[in-house]
Amino acid sequence: MADKPRSLRLEIDADKIGWLIFDAPDSQVNLLDSEVMRHLDGYLAELESRIATGHPIAVVIWSEKPDTFIAGADVNEIAEIEDEEDGRRKSAMGQRIFSRLGRLGIPKIAAIRGACLGGGTELALACDWRLAADTPATTIGLPEIKLGLIPGFGGSVRLPRLVGIQRALSMILTGRSLSAAHAYRYGLVDQVFDDAGFQHSAAQVALDAVLGRVERELPHATTRDRFLENTGLGRRLLFRGARKRVRSASGTRYPAALKAIDVIEETLDLPIDEALAVEAEALGEVATTNVCRNLVRLFRGGRAANRTFAPEIAAQQRDVRKVAVLGAGVMGGGIAELAAAHDISVVLKDIDREALDLGLRHAHELLQKAGKRGIIAPEEVGLKFALVHGTLSYEQFGDVDVVIEAVVERLHVKQQVLRDVEAELPPHAVFATNTSSLSVTKLSEAAARPDRVVGLHFFNPVHRMPLVEIIRGESSSDAALATVFKLARRLGKTPVLVADRPGFIVNRLLAPYLNEVGFLLNDGADVARIDRTLTEFGLPMGPCRLLDEVGFDVAAHVAKEMARAFGDRMRPSAALDTLTDLGRLGKKNGRGFYTYSDREERVDREVGRAFGSGGGGVRPEEIIDRCLLISVNEAMYALEERVVAGPGDVDLAMVMGTGFPPFRGGPLAWAESRGARSVRDRLLELTEQHGDRFTPAPGLDRLADADGSFTSDAVWRDPGSPLDM
Repeated sequence: MADKPRSLRLEIDADKIGWLIFDAPDSQVNLLDSEVMRHLDGYLAELESRIATGHPIAVVIWSEKPDTFIAGADVNEIAEIEDEEDGRRKSAMGQRIFSRLGRLGIPKIAAIRGACLGGGTELALACDWRLAADTPATTIGLPEIKLGLIPGFGGSVRLPRLVGIQRALSMILTGRSLSAAHAYRYGLVDQVFDDAGFQHSAAQVALDAVLGRVERELPHATTRDRFLENTGLGRRLLFRGARKRVRSASGTRYPAALKAIDVIEETLDLPIDEALAVEAEALGEVATTNVCRNLVRLFRGGRAANRTFAPEIAAQQRDVRKVAVLGAGVMGGGIAELAAAHDISVVLKDIDREALDLGLRHAHELLQKAGKRGIIAPEEVGLKFALVHGTLSYEQFGDVDVVIEAVVERLHVKQQVLRDVEAELPPHAVFATNTSSLSVTKLSEAAARPDRVVGLHFFNPVHRMPLVEIIRGESSSDAALATVFKLARRLGKTPVLVADRPGFIVNRLLAPYLNEVGFLLNDGADVARIDRTLTEFGLPMGPCRLLDEVGFDVAAHVAKEMARAFGDRMRPSAALDTLTDLGRLGKKNGRGFYTYSDREERVDREVGRAFGSGGGGVRPEEIIDRCLLISVNEAMYALEERVVAGPGDVDLAMVMGTGFPPFRGGPLAWAESRGARSVRDRLLELTEQHGDRFTPAPGLDRLADADGSFTSDAVWRDPGSPLDM
């Protein structure tokens, strides 16, 4: 049997330059898993022997992948860390290998083209020189903090020594990646070269380094920088400020951030081996926290969502070169901007010139904001906006690949729009409705090609919310679904495949959560306490504030639709009708639970009088249980109906679509921390106290009886699922 192709090989060229080449077989990216690290260690041993004979004279780290240098460690192996000692040991292993690279007695050059993240950046830090290809795919960063980790292969120690404390803190605590040019300004990259001829440039730098002809240009340091970086008082101020910012942003909910600050402060002046030991110990501590496990699970869920389709179905994906957006409201304009920002030609259509102009203006404003924030280059704003073409007709639809419909949420209107546009489209085009609640199957009944009709539900605001729900109607073809999946990924979104059920997944779980607000108000809770309790739990805003954003009229309509679909367990409270009768619609008319003015945003006293709330009727623990356990219970109904493939998709969708606190891992991961029996028992108590809407779902009953896990996909795997691929 032939040996399995390796992800790493060593070649030595005619100039005696050694090339350590990463090229993972059957993968678009290179990862530093245990096998690759063992091979790297072996090649370093070989290089040590060869160097003793004068061959090679330098070594270049290179990737054969066009868009990836090294994308980091294998997250699956991070998830398997058993305890603190296991985490410390794995960190120390990576440190040892990278230190071995660093000690090679010849120049070491990291030639970075494409994504260089996590362990890839830490490997580059162990080299003498770092070069970058000037291509949009080149990004360099240490995103470990987003997984509840710290850089543990030497990054927490080496980065501040290279670029300074302030820049290292910025990179590590935000997890943001730098472009090649930005990395050069930071002092992280020594030289930037054109992508064309990059390998030749790297070889020339290697030869120049052997001859001592490569110089490092240090970033300019102000007097203030020198004081902060190089004096005891300055450093104390830096680290005190960093801790203050972390605690202000997230308290102690994400312990890795505070641990990273501790490690950098403690190791700055230690010998490298002692410093690395401190880093390894800290990595072991954070890698075994529940926060890390939750964040890693969400990350893996996002990657799994991107691999929803079997290879034979994924092969049916079509490239999307041109998109049409029907309806130039805020949502339509946002979708048009998103497509243009990702270099896709867009036709934005409306039936009203004034509405069309507003949609175009909204798209342009969003692009301008992206330019100011550095998301896209400022000089590219005009070029990207030129990709958006406004129209009142269907003349430009003959070569459209995907139509995204974002008109008013009325089935008969959407069906008429579908009939009108379908006649103007090429046969391969997909019609994707952005509906948040209507049946994709019923909509497709108006289609001549129902197999090309799918749901593509964006969340508002489009440019910020990472989730899209992709809805499979009864007639939706695999090819159509795979095509919009590919489009969603190109737009930078996380897609989750959802069955065509009322509310899909996010709104279905959100509905009982928001509905419970009215019952809480009637039971004596006040708006401020409800919202404060849920924001302290970790949600980005409380349910009352969220209802103001949604609008009471919209929320009441959705509540009635959900009650029609699911019966008494979603029976609407009377609260929204009460507030609407008082002339309140939410933020849209400046009067909701809160009043809005240029000066302040505060709870309106009239709301308290409307419900007779004294402010102290309901304890915070009960607010949390009533709002969130009812949502968990609904998730169990949805899983039993196979609305999504498993609990991982539930948690991913609720974190990405509603801002459920990532450190808690999603509603089912949070329920898991309480235990199935405890959750069932609490729901039974709430049923007795407040009614049948809290009755445990049959699936939850079975889970509790078996002492099972909320987060185990195996519990819900069913080959007969309507989502089965």
